[in-house]
Amino acid sequence: MNKKFALMIAGLGIATVTVPAASAQAGWQNINQRQAQLDRRIDQGLRTGQLTRGEAIRLRAEYRGIAELEARYRRSAPGLTAAERRDLDRRFDVLSRKIRFERRDNQNRPGADNGWWNINERQRLLDQRIDQGVRRGQLTRAEAARLRAEFRGIAALEARYRQSRPGLTAAERADLDRRFDVLARKIRWERRDWQQRR
Repeated sequence: MNKKFALMIAGLGIATVTVPAASAQAGWQNINQRQAQLDRRIDQGLRTGQLTRGEAIRLRAEYRGIAELEARYRRSAPGLTAAERRDLDRRFDVLSRKIRFERRDNQNRPGADNGWWNINERQRLLDQRIDQGVRRGQLTRAEAARLRAEFRGIAALEARYRQSRPGLTAAERADLDRRFDVLARKIRWERRDWQQRR
């Protein structure tokens, strides 16, 4: 296998363990593999509510910075030096730890010290549960309409709270959380009452 062909395969992200020069590269994930892995972890964090959109945007921006650094390294030579790989690996490892930390900091969880599920996050999750209930035949359309109307009432209350000041007081948050929790229990109860199956 000639050097030009090996470089082309390496650029495509295909393992080249049969190339003698590749033995120095053994165990190193290329930029495409690292990007796919980190993007998947960020996407999972967004889907599960472990990451806010702002956190995901910051983490992806940091990733792009590392990708640009790798591109600069590669412009000066066809391959990466051992020092450049170590630098990129260190940066990827730091970013990986940041993703892990951000996914575990419970910032989106109600009652967390520095975070509170905003109206959009709560609406998204509650709408998703209501939609699933309708699709699975666990909720009638009338039940879904009543539950969504109740949600809109909570959203309107939050808007009224926010008219007087930019943020919410602890008492206002506690009140909204209580109302959201009651609504979440109603959704759970309505989905389990088997009304559709009688």
